[in-house]
Amino acid sequence: MDRLPLLRAAAGLGSTPALGTASLSSPSSEQNYSSAEGPSGVEVAFSTPANEIDQETVDTLDAFYRDAAEILESVNVIRAAMDELQQKHTEKMQTVDEARSKALRDEIEELSRETSGVAKSAKDKLDAMSKNTAKLKKTPESVQANSAIIRIQENQYMHLVLKLTMTMTEYQRHQSANEAFYKEQTQRQIKIKYTNPDGSAIDDATAAQLAEQVMENNTSSYIFQQSKEVLATIIETRNDIYRIEQAMRDLNQLFNDLAFLVNEQGELMDVILANIQRSTRYVEKSRAELKKSRKYQKKSLKKLICIFACALIIIALFVLSGVLAGTIKIRPPLPSPPPPLPFFPPPLYFFSSASSVAGALASLSLSLSVFLCAYMSSLLVCC
Repeated sequence: MDRLPLLRAAAGLGSTPALGTASLSSPSSEQNYSSAEGPSGVEVAFSTPANEIDQETVDTLDAFYRDAAEILESVNVIRAAMDELQQKHTEKMQTVDEARSKALRDEIEELSRETSGVAKSAKDKLDAMSKNTAKLKKTPESVQANSAIIRIQENQYMHLVLKLTMTMTEYQRHQSANEAFYKEQTQRQIKIKYTNPDGSAIDDATAAQLAEQVMENNTSSYIFQQSKEVLATIIETRNDIYRIEQAMRDLNQLFNDLAFLVNEQGELMDVILANIQRSTRYVEKSRAELKKSRKYQKKSLKKLICIFACALIIIALFVLSGVLAGTIKIRPPLPSPPPPLPFFPPPLYFFSSASSVAGALASLSLSLSVFLCAYMSSLLVCC
């Protein structure tokens, strides 16, 4: 949004600018914001920098979005006509006035013809859009230069095709329902207005058979001779069914073309679906790997704590053995004692020297360290 007009309005140089419309077109290079009410000497002008978007790209997108807007408008027209047709069919089925019934019949026929024309026009615009997109993909250089435009047009084109297809499918479903209701109305009229030669009422099977004869333009049965007016009404209903079938046959080619257009986009949809499925599998796999990594992280923490505790115990044992070896005092050697008794050895026989005591403590510490290492190793394996 250009803020210069707002600044002019705030400074009292002019009125508040009117709201504009957004466009992809390049603005003019020179704009003059001279005050119409202020002094004649006050004049503000500046040069607008050139638009970075290629003008050809802007024109291509503008034309494409104009066609897309026309197709969406056609879809809305078809939906409105579909609702109006449904109302007119319902009114015609309920009316008993012959003049009103004939007027409704003409209106339904005209509206059906207009709806078919709008649908064909929308389909032709879709074909033209597809051809314009194909021109941008003629050469690899053109594809590389217009990759963003091609992607936008293909996505919008697919959306429009699916929207038109869904609308026409709903229109065909309404027409089929109206056709079935007209056939049921024909059977009811035959069952109510006519009787068997013996005066008994016509059953459902006979009424359905006579209705099929009417649809086949076979009204020579003696039952139909009972009332010419009812027969004329039934024939008019049959003609309504014929008109609905003719309109549906006219749309058959349109449905075939739309199905072909949808199939053209089938490969793109398959690729998108495959990417979604592949990403889902990758997400599940990464989730399992994440759970496994968390489990390994907890195990590694336990192992680290065990190793640290084992190292502390071993260091403590060696320190304790050194302290004990330094604090034990060795007495000087005594004179030769008398011959000992057979079963009482001398009390200081095993501690005759400091080296023997230190060696014993070192051996004890080493054996305890080996035992603790083995025990901790077994714990780590179990973890």
